[in-house]
Amino acid sequence: MPNKTDVTKFGGKDVLPLDIRHVPDFLRRKVEEDSQETSENKQKCLSQLKERLLGHNITKDVDFEDDFLLTILRHHDYKIEKAISNILMHFNLRKNHGYLFTNIKFDFTKIPSGQGVTVLPKRHPDGAAVVLFQIGKWDPSEVSVEDAKKLCFIVFQQELRNPVTQMTGFYTIDDFSGSGLRHLQYLTLQNMLLLIHITFDVMPTNILGIHIINGNFLLSLALALAKPFLSESIRKSIHVHSSPEGLLDYFPASVLPEKYGGTLKDYYDSGWHRKANEEHDIFPPGGQKNLF
Repeated sequence: MPNKTDVTKFGGKDVLPLDIRHVPDFLRRKVEEDSQETSENKQKCLSQLKERLLGHNITKDVDFEDDFLLTILRHHDYKIEKAISNILMHFNLRKNHGYLFTNIKFDFTKIPSGQGVTVLPKRHPDGAAVVLFQIGKWDPSEVSVEDAKKLCFIVFQQELRNPVTQMTGFYTIDDFSGSGLRHLQYLTLQNMLLLIHITFDVMPTNILGIHIINGNFLLSLALALAKPFLSESIRKSIHVHSSPEGLLDYFPASVLPEKYGGTLKDYYDSGWHRKANEEHDIFPPGGQKNLF
């Protein structure tokens, strides 16, 4: 349970576990109030979208999961044209970067280099999932750049099968401590553009905040490469903190690992990450079912 400071500071909401299998009442009410999500509208838009996809050369023979299509419709507030555009970008990504849709063929959870991308075990009080990137943990000699990209994609794509995350989104915490010259050769404009495209164009989710700590020259270069390609709203979501304790202005202590001023002792769930990897193989063109 969250402590009293957490509950008071963050609007009186309890901190939810990552592995939640029901939609809390406060989220259900929020979605109903803020969007076009009614049972009638969902079915109407789903039928319209399926009909349009049957008439498209790229998607006409694909057996789509309703859950997958509804996730995309929800993200675009049930606007059919935007949903179709998102689906076509998804297929274009599969065509050009098909390796992302298969799993990692070794147990990356057993080595520190494979634990640099972590979905934290507790959610933000608004229900969003929190993903921690520890760039310095990644050793390219142990985990290839292809598998590193794949791991990032798996974590987000598999967590998006949870309707709670579909309704809320993600926060990221990007820790640059320990990163340096061994990572520099991979910080290319091509890789940055791919990251931006997947994060903000392909994945049907909202990135609610990007929180950066322990910055260094690698961060400065990454921001210089990325900023010309980011919208103003995305730029405003980026927070560079002078110290890790700055995270406490945005996250309850109960959500954060101890080394960032939080109270979490064990925050890497190897079981969750292994299961996500197993269920990602092989990601079908028509998407996967929700977790519940």
